[in-house]
Amino acid sequence: MQQYLKIALMFIVIFLCISSASVLVILSGASASACAFWRVFISSILLWAYSIFFKKSSRLVSYPDDRLLILSIVSGIFLGMHFLLWMKSLFLVQVAISTTIVTTYPLFNLLIDAVVFKERVSVIQIIFMIIGFIGVVLFIHPRILGSQSILGVILAFIASIVVALYFSIGRYVRRKIGLLDYLKIVYLSASVTILLYALITRENIINYGLRSYLFFLALALIPMLGGHTLMNYLLRYLRTSIVTSISLTEPIGASILAYYILGQELSIEKILIMMMVIISVAIAMYQGIKEIES
Repeated sequence: MQQYLKIALMFIVIFLCISSASVLVILSGASASACAFWRVFISSILLWAYSIFFKKSSRLVSYPDDRLLILSIVSGIFLGMHFLLWMKSLFLVQVAISTTIVTTYPLFNLLIDAVVFKERVSVIQIIFMIIGFIGVVLFIHPRILGSQSILGVILAFIASIVVALYFSIGRYVRRKIGLLDYLKIVYLSASVTILLYALITRENIINYGLRSYLFFLALALIPMLGGHTLMNYLLRYLRTSIVTSISLTEPIGASILAYYILGQELSIEKILIMMMVIISVAIAMYQGIKEIES
C-alpha cells in the first residue's frame, strides 16, 4: 500500500508540473527554440553540478558499455526534437489542441512495446488506438481548426512520435543505468541538438531579457525536473505505456491554465474531440494495466 501511495503522489506531482509547460512557453515572450534549449540546458547544468559537488564520484558518467551510452545520446536527440516541434506548435494552434495531440504518444509506446519488447497488444487496445488517431485527424477539419495553422497539428503529431521513441529508449536504458547518469547524458545531448538547430537556422536563443530567463528557469525546474525527471525515475519500475499515460492529464490542466491565463476559449466541438482522444488513450492504457495485473 505504501508503494502505491508513493507512486500516486508522484503521478500528482508530475501532472501539476507538466500542465504548466505550455503556458510558461507562451508567457516567456521567447521563441520555441529558445524555450526548448534553456529548458533542457539549465536542467542539464543542475544535474551535472549535483553529480560533481554532491555525488563526488571518481567518474563523471558510469556506463557499463558504449552501446548504452549511444542509446542515451540518441534518446536525448529525440527529446530535443520533441521540445522543438511541440513548442513550435504552441505558437500555431491553441494549447488545448497541441497538448491533446502530443498526449497520443502512449499509443505509439504501445506499438513499440509490442514490436521491441514483445508485449501483447489486445484487440481492444488496437480499436481505441484507431479511435484516438481519428480524433487527431478531426482537429485538421477547417471548422475545428478555424484560422489556426494545420502545420501546428502536424508538428504536434510528429512531436508525439519522437517523444515515444525517447521514452521507449529510456525504458530499456534505465533498467541498466542509474537515473542521474542517464539524464545527464540525455539532457546534454538534447541541449546540443537544439543548439545545432538554432545555429543552422540562425534563430535567437540568447538575446532575451531577465523576464524571459525567469520563465526559462521555471521551465527547467517545474515541468522538466519535476515532470520529465520523475517520469524517467518511474521507467525503471513500470511499463513505458503506464508511465507515459500520466500525460493524459496534461491537456486538461494545460487547457484550464490557458483559459484563465491566456484567454484561450474552447468550442464544444474541440472539447468533444479532446475527450475522444484522451478517453481513447486512457482505455487503451487501462487495458494494458489490467493485462499486467492478471
